[in-house]
Amino acid sequence: MKLKKLLTFSLIILILVISACSNDSSGDEDNVDPNNMLIGTSSQGGTYYVWGGGWSDIMGDNVSDVNIGVEVTGGPTDNMKLIQNGEMELGFVTSWLGGEGYNGEGWADKEYDKMRSLFVMYPSVMHMYSLKENGIKNIQDFEGEHITTGSPGSTSEIAGEDLMNILDIEPKEISKVPTDTSVDNLRDGQVDAGFAVTGVPGPFMLDLETTKEVQHISLTDEEIDKILGEQPYWDSIDVPEGTYKHQDDDLQLVSFWNLAIATKDLSEDLAYELTKQTFENQEQLINVDPTAEDTEPDLIENTTIPIHPGALKYYKEEGIEVPDELIPPESK
Repeated sequence: MKLKKLLTFSLIILILVISACSNDSSGDEDNVDPNNMLIGTSSQGGTYYVWGGGWSDIMGDNVSDVNIGVEVTGGPTDNMKLIQNGEMELGFVTSWLGGEGYNGEGWADKEYDKMRSLFVMYPSVMHMYSLKENGIKNIQDFEGEHITTGSPGSTSEIAGEDLMNILDIEPKEISKVPTDTSVDNLRDGQVDAGFAVTGVPGPFMLDLETTKEVQHISLTDEEIDKILGEQPYWDSIDVPEGTYKHQDDDLQLVSFWNLAIATKDLSEDLAYELTKQTFENQEQLINVDPTAEDTEPDLIENTTIPIHPGALKYYKEEGIEVPDELIPPESK
């Protein structure tokens, strides 16, 4: 009898030990099902949304047992919050809002430290636009007008309002709506001008110029200097004349790098494959959106969020030197 009890007790202890070891070795990474992942993009009509649909299909075709659903969101800040809360595994963000989010600065109410970078996508440009018929020719003409800035939490919304504050411009009204809604409202005469952060060429702009004569707004050297003096994560870029149908001159605009990010709970092998297949299938990505021409491995130095260990393995294999500040805590 005593022997039977002893054997039973020993069996229970053995089961508990095996269970504990299994739990310890699996970690959070096993909580991510590669066949049931979500990626946060932006509003319909934005480059993130177009990119997300194409990229997820390419990954599904080239990475075994991977299925990525594409979600319409408010943009970068929403994507970071969803990843931090475990409601999403992947997302797109700008280097500006991503850096602030990870470090708990600016818009962020805490450190969004569950994010890791996979790769740098392309530079986004903050388009400022109206219609020729509205008589708005420069950013100062936004004073006293009805302006759209983008969905709440999007780069367009936050950057548009910041830019107007820096330049002391007070519009009559600001509507925070998705890019496609903004374009429809402008076309229908309900608003006067708008902001939209997207790649070049922006899908929304290509759509708008098919039915309306667009007025593209450029910044002066003085305005650029003042803006960049206030926003260290921002940059400037020149968009060559002729990029758009009604663009007769070069445009000097504000720009941001865009990043593909993942939860740190993603397995190292999966993060490695997603990163590798992105670069090995760049031509397919370019067919989805021409901004993918800028998606190159050596641009990873432009991220503001530590790199996922799996992606880091890929960059090291490619001989790319990664700055110490981009090595994630778990790889040090």
